[in-house]
Amino acid sequence: MQQRSRLTQGAILDAFVRLLLEKGYARLTMRDIALVAGVGLGTLYEYFPGKKSIAAHCIHGRFKGVGQQMLEWLDGLRGEPAARLIPSLIERLIVLHAERAEEWSALIFLERQLSELDAYAQLYQYIADIWTQALLACADAARMQDKNPAVLHAVVYGLLYQTLMLSPQRLTEAAFSTEMQALVAGYLQFPVSGQSV
Repeated sequence: MQQRSRLTQGAILDAFVRLLLEKGYARLTMRDIALVAGVGLGTLYEYFPGKKSIAAHCIHGRFKGVGQQMLEWLDGLRGEPAARLIPSLIERLIVLHAERAEEWSALIFLERQLSELDAYAQLYQYIADIWTQALLACADAARMQDKNPAVLHAVVYGLLYQTLMLSPQRLTEAAFSTEMQALVAGYLQFPVSGQSV
C-alpha cells in the first residue's frame, strides 16, 4: 500500500511539474493534473486539497532533495581541504540544477509567489545548516571558523537561483561556474582553482 501511495503521489507531482511548464501555474487545474497523472479526481483530492498544496509539496520536496544530495556528496568529500571540498560541492550543485534547468526555473519562480515566510525560512535554514556541516568537514575547518555559512549559502543560492529564473541556459556555460567559484573563493579566502596559493 505504501509503495502504491508513493507511486501515486510521485505521478501527481510529476504531472504538476509537466503542466507547470506547459501551461503555467495560473492555467493548470486539478482536473488537468489528475488526467496527466492518470488518477481520478477524487483520488487526487485524497492526496492534496488543491493545486497550491501540490505546488508547496513539490517545491519542498525538490529543495529537500537538493539538501539530501549535498549530504551524500559531503560524505564522500569529508576531510578534503576547503579549497577542494567547497568548489566540488558547488560544481555538483550547478550540474544538478542544469540537468533540469527549465523545471527548476519554473519551480523557483513559483516558490517566490507562493511560499509563506516560515516555509521559506525553514528550507533556507536547512540548506544553510548543510553549508555549516561542509565547512566543519574540511580538513582545514579551523581556518574556516570565522566564515558564516549563511553568507556562503546566500552567495551560492542567490547567484544560482537568480540565474535559473532569468537565464537558465547560463548554467551550462563554463563562465557561470568560474564566476560562482570566484565569488565563493573570495569570501572563503582561498585561491580559485588554477591560481597559486
